Amino acid sequence: MLDKEKNTGVPRRYIRNPNIRWFDFDLSDLQEILVEEKDVHKYEIRDGDVLICEGGEAGRAALWKGNSDGIIFQKACHRVRVGPRLDAKYLIHRLFYDYHNGGLGDYYTGATIKHFTGQDLARYEFPLPPLPEQRRIAAILDKADALRRKRKRAIELLDNLMQSLFLEMFGEPTTNAKGFPLANLEDVVTAVVDCPHTTPNWAPSGKIALRTSNLTAGGWDWSDKRFVSEQEFHERSVRAYVKPGDIVLSREGTVGVAAIVQDDMEVCLGQRLVHVRLDGASIGREYLLSFLLYELSPRRISRIMVGATSTHLNLKDLRNMNVPIPPKILQDDYRNKTDKIYFLKYRAQRMMSTIDTAFLSLQHRAFSGQL
Repeated sequence: MLDKEKNTGVPRRYIRNPNIRWFDFDLSDLQEILVEEKDVHKYEIRDGDVLICEGGEAGRAALWKGNSDGIIFQKACHRVRVGPRLDAKYLIHRLFYDYHNGGLGDYYTGATIKHFTGQDLARYEFPLPPLPEQRRIAAILDKADALRRKRKRAIELLDNLMQSLFLEMFGEPTTNAKGFPLANLEDVVTAVVDCPHTTPNWAPSGKIALRTSNLTAGGWDWSDKRFVSEQEFHERSVRAYVKPGDIVLSREGTVGVAAIVQDDMEVCLGQRLVHVRLDGASIGREYLLSFLLYELSPRRISRIMVGATSTHLNLKDLRNMNVPIPPKILQDDYRNKTDKIYFLKYRAQRMMSTIDTAFLSLQHRAFSGQL
């Protein structure tokens, strides 16, 4: 059994739910744990294994390729080794399709936080064409997904450029080598507002309720919009309405993602999100967003996160974060320099949204026998 409290055992890096992305893995922030030798084999990963999230974005799945180099998986994830009648890539595409079309809803466990338990996964049903047809469908969808990946990579490169400029102008925030005055986050913003701790009552149309999957590192992903009714929208906004210029960030599950609310957005918060309101007097939105993205990235956020199995960012710790406050003229210069990057990123994200819509349409055709 995996246990962080044990001080003996075999050291192993391990896959957690946040490391599982759709179709592949993010291994940039693997953590290490001591595992009893008898459990190493139990949690090993082999070429061709499918790993599936139990919580967070429950049902998200990826295919492991090649050797594991000793990496194991957390028991909160599920490992599937397909049999001779099922193609692994076909299974992942089917999970992706059902996840984005609500087809997994009947299999989730939990009233407020949804889980995709081993029992839920075992009863998951879907049409199973002959193996050659599965492979044909998976190959077509893989090619379409490759285009999505290239666009996502372009957005990641723009994110890296933004962070490099931030560090060049302001230095590493934790050490604050440039000696900027420090202030608690709550002292330089108007409000830090938590989300309702309930699952939204989803509706087929209406107002958008944000989820962590809609956030990226500085932008928005609308490939999976979810809606609530007008009444639900106002009920979820009772603490404060989300307004243009606010910064929305994730405090649990997928951390290290945040974005500025745009003028044309009318949204409320789903679960695991916080929105920060600024008055712009002492700290600029673009500077604060870049600061939060840097400090709350998976590589650095662990020092202020709490919880053994379901780690989350405590609201009190967020409000008390030390924020270096550079001169406003320097922040304005940063905003001017990043305007072009934001424009390119906005254009790339619009194209990404179009590609995602086309991909879902292609999947629908594939799984309805029209491909």
